[in-house]
Amino acid sequence: LPLPPPLSLISTFFTLFLSFSLPPLTPLLSPIVVGREDQMKKLEDEIASLKEQLYTCEAELEKVNTDAEGLRHSLRDRDNKMHELSAELRSCVAECDRLKKVATQHQRSDERMKREADYHVHTLQNTIQTLNEEKSSLTTYKNTHAKLQDVLAKTKHSNLPPEKTRPPATQKGQLQQHIGTAEALRDNLLALQNTLMDEYDETVNAHIQKHGGDVDAMLKAQQDNFKKSITDVYNELLLLQRHMDMLTSRAHQMDLIESESQEPHRMITEHHHHGNPLVAQLQVLNKYAAMIWTSSDGGRSFYPLKESQLCNTCGEKVVLCPHMSYPDEMTVQLSGVCTHLKISTPVARVSSLSPKLSPQTNVTQIGGQLGHCGLSIQAMPMPNYDIIWQHYRSRFEMERNISRQLGFDKVMGMMHQFCAFVLSEDSTPIAAEDNSVPTFLDSLISWISKRYLLRKVAPLACYDFLLALSKYHSQNIELLVLVWVLCGDLDGAALRFLLIMADLVDAMTWSSPNNFDAWSAIIYPILQEDEADRLRMNYAAQSSNSQISKSVVMEFVTYMVMKGTDPRVAEMEGRLADHPHKEVGRMMETEFYELVDSTLPQAPYHQVQRLYLQSLAMVRGREGIKCTTVPARNLAYILSFLKLQQEATSLQGKVEQLAKTTVSLGSGATPSTPLFTMATARSMLTRR
Repeated sequence: LPLPPPLSLISTFFTLFLSFSLPPLTPLLSPIVVGREDQMKKLEDEIASLKEQLYTCEAELEKVNTDAEGLRHSLRDRDNKMHELSAELRSCVAECDRLKKVATQHQRSDERMKREADYHVHTLQNTIQTLNEEKSSLTTYKNTHAKLQDVLAKTKHSNLPPEKTRPPATQKGQLQQHIGTAEALRDNLLALQNTLMDEYDETVNAHIQKHGGDVDAMLKAQQDNFKKSITDVYNELLLLQRHMDMLTSRAHQMDLIESESQEPHRMITEHHHHGNPLVAQLQVLNKYAAMIWTSSDGGRSFYPLKESQLCNTCGEKVVLCPHMSYPDEMTVQLSGVCTHLKISTPVARVSSLSPKLSPQTNVTQIGGQLGHCGLSIQAMPMPNYDIIWQHYRSRFEMERNISRQLGFDKVMGMMHQFCAFVLSEDSTPIAAEDNSVPTFLDSLISWISKRYLLRKVAPLACYDFLLALSKYHSQNIELLVLVWVLCGDLDGAALRFLLIMADLVDAMTWSSPNNFDAWSAIIYPILQEDEADRLRMNYAAQSSNSQISKSVVMEFVTYMVMKGTDPRVAEMEGRLADHPHKEVGRMMETEFYELVDSTLPQAPYHQVQRLYLQSLAMVRGREGIKCTTVPARNLAYILSFLKLQQEATSLQGKVEQLAKTTVSLGSGATPSTPLFTMATARSMLTRR
């Protein structure tokens, strides 16, 4: 476009100025322009190649994007497939775990069934062995019975001179002879049973003294031998008793028949039947009655059929009798080993047997007189021992025909072992669902049952021990305390209290009467001066100024505990009286627990519970099952024992220090018999 006039003039002027003042630029700029054009061509070529490369890259990028999109689709497909496979894998793992659990359950079930099968096989083997042993014992008894029958038959049919021939034995005489033989055999078996029990007692006592209460292989073998021997004797006695019962039953039947046949037949017809003509002829039909007997030992012994019935007219058991009605046919089943049959008609009735064949056995109770062991025993009243026998008969319905005569030392040893058993029960907590505790007498029976291993032996051993205890309790104050506890006259906590007191007495060195004053000051710190003087005077009166010793002091302490005058027991009775309670002189369980929590908070609860329930069980045994409270005297013994048990360690340390002081002064201890203490009982318990 053409420039405006002013601008064109300026441009013209400028052009002229340049043309006159400067050299021409064209030659100068030409190389530059050419170089730049060449450079532009190169750049254009490069741009073209770059465009081509760009187009190529875009095509490749598009292709790569297409491939990437395909790969993404493939990846999503693979992810989906992987999730499916993962889910399938999880289901397979779960199925595998389930199959493993099922296999484990099947394996456990197989093992359990195998154990049960083994147990059943073992049980059947034991049963077979027991039956074989029983069969052998029965075979021995059968052979002995057969030999006895042969001897009796030979004696009966022996050829004696006419002047010495005995009259034929009657049925009554045979029964008497059989019963006498059975009684003699029973006495021999009972004597053998007592011998086995004595030997077992000696073995157990020797083992306890040497090895403690641990059961080793030797003792286990002896126990097994004892159980087998006692079982064999018991089976023999059981079979013999059945035989005697059968003989006695037949004897009573014969007595009944004889009593019915004593009146003349004419008087029966005239006075009892009032002209009934058929009654007189009924006796004539006796010859048509029959009794069938079977034998399985070649005719040595016969037993009546079980189908036999007692006919009042015939007066005997018969199988066939015209006085009774029968069906048209009667089938009698014989055993597979039956060898002989004997058919007999009713025979003449015999006289009654002698009274000595009565099955009742009188058992005399041995009573004891007061011993001469000191004024303490003589001054104590004897307990009512019938309470113990009544409890025994309520537990065991049997009588002891031949009892063992236990010695005094054996009774004392058994009493000490029983005390250790009681302490072992005290350390066992009571189950939450069980709120009952056995009485002291029940614990004694339980201990004897565990000692002699077999239930059938426990009544016999318990009877022997109680019989010996009734004989010796009046001669020893320890046995007297035990009898008082068993009868309920003294609480069981008193016996435990005395065991701890025996520890404190045994720890002291007794050389002079002054030792009692120092010892009592430690044991009874609550006594005032006048009370301590009264205690000293009581000791002097009870000891009869005899030489001081452990046994004398322990006897005096036992006397105080039994009388309830012990200072510790009296202190607890005062606390019981001060504690609020509903019934005068008695306390319920909750009231007693509250008192223990306030007085002895550290006392073991299970021990407090056991002592209270045991005392309550004894009170219920004497006063009735509905009794729910315990007398304060019994609770005082429990509190005294619990408190003394907590203080025993410190008190024994003080007493031992006092004993060392006494020995350092040059005075020796007075010889005395060893005391049975709590430490001795616990040592037996530890070894057990």
